[in-house]
Amino acid sequence: MKKQLKSIFIIFLFLIYSSFSIQLLKAEESSQSPYAQGIKAFEKFVKEQMILDKAPGVSVGFMKDDFIWIKGFGYADLENRVPAKPESSYRMASITKTFTATAILQLVEAGKIDLDAEVQTYVPYFPRKKWPITVRQLLGHLGGISHYKNHAVENRIKIHKNTKEALAIFQDFDLIAEPGTKYNYSSYGYNLLGAVIEAVSGQSYGDYIKKHIFEPLDMKDSRMDDPADLIPNRARGYRLINRKIKNSEYVDISSRFAAGGTRSTVIDLLKYAKGIIEGKLLKQETWRQMLIPMATRDGYLTGRGMGWAVRPWKGHFQISHGGSQPETKTYLLIFPIENFALAAASNLESFDRMLYVQRMAEFILDEDLDSAIYVSDKEEEPLYDACNDVFSYGMSSFVWHNEPVIENEKNLAKAFFYFNKYVSIRALRRNINKTKDKISAGIHPYSKQAFTKVGSFIASVLEDAYGKDGLQSYHKNGPIAFFSDYIKISKELASGKRDYVFSTRFQKIISRWEKDWEKVYTDYVRRLFIFFDTDFDELSINLKQAFSGVSLYPDFHKEMERAAQYFLEKNELTKTFNILNLSTELYPNRPAPFSSLATVHLWTGNVEKARELYKKAIAIDPKHPSISLNWFESIAMNLKNAKKIKEFISLAEIAAEFYPKSWRLHRDIGNVFLQIGKKDKALYYFKKALKLNPKLKEVKEKIQQLKKEKNKH
Repeated sequence: MKKQLKSIFIIFLFLIYSSFSIQLLKAEESSQSPYAQGIKAFEKFVKEQMILDKAPGVSVGFMKDDFIWIKGFGYADLENRVPAKPESSYRMASITKTFTATAILQLVEAGKIDLDAEVQTYVPYFPRKKWPITVRQLLGHLGGISHYKNHAVENRIKIHKNTKEALAIFQDFDLIAEPGTKYNYSSYGYNLLGAVIEAVSGQSYGDYIKKHIFEPLDMKDSRMDDPADLIPNRARGYRLINRKIKNSEYVDISSRFAAGGTRSTVIDLLKYAKGIIEGKLLKQETWRQMLIPMATRDGYLTGRGMGWAVRPWKGHFQISHGGSQPETKTYLLIFPIENFALAAASNLESFDRMLYVQRMAEFILDEDLDSAIYVSDKEEEPLYDACNDVFSYGMSSFVWHNEPVIENEKNLAKAFFYFNKYVSIRALRRNINKTKDKISAGIHPYSKQAFTKVGSFIASVLEDAYGKDGLQSYHKNGPIAFFSDYIKISKELASGKRDYVFSTRFQKIISRWEKDWEKVYTDYVRRLFIFFDTDFDELSINLKQAFSGVSLYPDFHKEMERAAQYFLEKNELTKTFNILNLSTELYPNRPAPFSSLATVHLWTGNVEKARELYKKAIAIDPKHPSISLNWFESIAMNLKNAKKIKEFISLAEIAAEFYPKSWRLHRDIGNVFLQIGKKDKALYYFKKALKLNPKLKEVKEKIQQLKKEKNKH
């Protein structure tokens, strides 16, 4: 009898647990769903993109109002052919930080934490630093706490650590800056917040978030990760080495417990998102406070609230957080106004999560969210960037607060004056660097958020004219339509509001852009997604024809780069070069296409052509990520792993030529030469590094050791 009761109880629990999944299956199978076509297109995209990414497994899903869809693709365990499912359990990595921030604010609501108290108020054993650090600063990554310093050691810990042991890893590190003065993403700062939670709650971090976050939202499969525990549906992790799938290195993540130590499912992430939107975890005023973007002391937004990334996305107010660590890549995106959330998790460490997130959001919302715009006249490029910021920050602010960000009419007039003064070809010609800086500052408190004020006012005027549904149309139509429609309305503004208009020259530019955009943004271009099965001969003809004679058009160079990478791996060099040459032809003012083409030339042994193309990229924009130190170092590691030593040496010489004053670059090149047995080269670069920075103790020691070995021979 007891056994029967036990069996009935287990079945009962299983039915409760499965009800969410059953609902998902019904949603997935419903051909009547308004999202059926988008889901079908997204499934096709995922299956094809996973081939490019070499992703073993992916679980992904969304909720929109009352509709929920989740599906697994590929394998949670490749060796044993276990399929990925909605219930597959992935390491959450840094999504954990949102749990930590929520827990802190719950304890603030309970009167147990003061956000502006020093952290030692709650964790007295953490050493005091040169400057005080507050809880609020830690939540916004403004506490001056270092991130990982020695990745080779700190990211590869294999033993379980308790809270004090986890804090001991970094507690003696110096602050990287005075708190409040510099944004520095820090997992260690969130571990310190985890210690605060434990101190004031009297519970372990895991027990607290289970009771106060997971259980209230019925997140049954969310928990602290533990390699020793039996965890249902645990996804096994993988990485790429020389573009071949290998098992992930074993790492115990208890050392990053409150920063990245949890495990969950996409099902639970969407329950979490729904609970956040519905206000089940925090009071409304606390929730709003959590999502105010924080700023450095000198008035620059960090793009972070408390625990969440808070940046507008094509006029939408959105919050998000990603996660990346051994075994996993994850992402959670929430558009609270639209009651829309999206979650993705993969067991591949190099998974391109944002590509999947963007495509799903586009298919479900029927909006073009990922396309960048190329402005053919380089002088006008900063003007478009300014318009995009005004639109995106201003509209998202208006829809989130349901009112424009205006203290009074005088301040609004000043904001329009700021825009007209700096968003100007004349201003750029007079002083391009100063004007670009002023344009970049337009969204920040430094400029009193002039662009956000202008954009939120425009949004309010457009809503008055066209209603809420009409305002929502600009998520699809974008910044040019946003400005163009306001300019038409502004001509009818009362004389007392004539300060809220744009210059005649700017209006003419918008008018020209609008005509060009209507011409170029055809249904073919809007729906275009470049893939490895694209007919590139036909694509070349179509895009050259579509983009001819217009001043701005969509930028597809990243998609072209991904397709070129696919053909390079298959050693189909003609296709690789054709695609990248087309990219440089269509986007001659972008450094990235030239850098990508240069890298392929280097990879195939054409060093001089590579050098020439890298120089072109640097001449276009010397600060662009595609020719940064990090870029060169990543390419160098790929060459090293592929045993292309000759090409690696050539790249090292090119990088050192472009960055002659970087001791870090010379040190890192020296280290790689040391690893591959090129000791003379290593010694040369170590000496260069030491000359640039005489305090490099480790480099000094390596030089001495290499000299000893050389003298012996």
